[in-house]
Amino acid sequence: MPETIVICKEGTINSYLSALVVATNMKKAGEDISVVFMQEGLASLVDKKYRYDPGLEGYAEDIKKNAAEMGVPSDPFELIKMASSAGVPLFACYAWMKLLGGKPPRFEIPEGLQKLELPDLLKELGKAKKVFTL
Repeated sequence: MPETIVICKEGTINSYLSALVVATNMKKAGEDISVVFMQEGLASLVDKKYRYDPGLEGYAEDIKKNAAEMGVPSDPFELIKMASSAGVPLFACYAWMKLLGGKPPRFEIPEGLQKLELPDLLKELGKAKKVFTL
């Protein structure tokens, strides 16, 4: 696992934009970085239901239009493809998969993500130099 870990725990389009655009650009700048999806950030990908934070809902159309003009997708799965294409490892916290859907989970890991078991996540969090959430 990389030296920097971004935790994406919010299931909002703005959180996916922030986490995945930052991770992609840090990777392009040579940073050793990965993204781990958990909590609502994972549940929204499983359900394919997204929203903006309430304070940003009135800006939704502007955000989508301006992101496109910047060459950035606003669809979460397109953002995942973008980050993956840049070489950013993307993980689904498997403990959260179990919390959301039982053992074994009743659904598949979202497309573009790799399974990350809790013991491995804990080990990597302990080794990481930077861990942050966006």
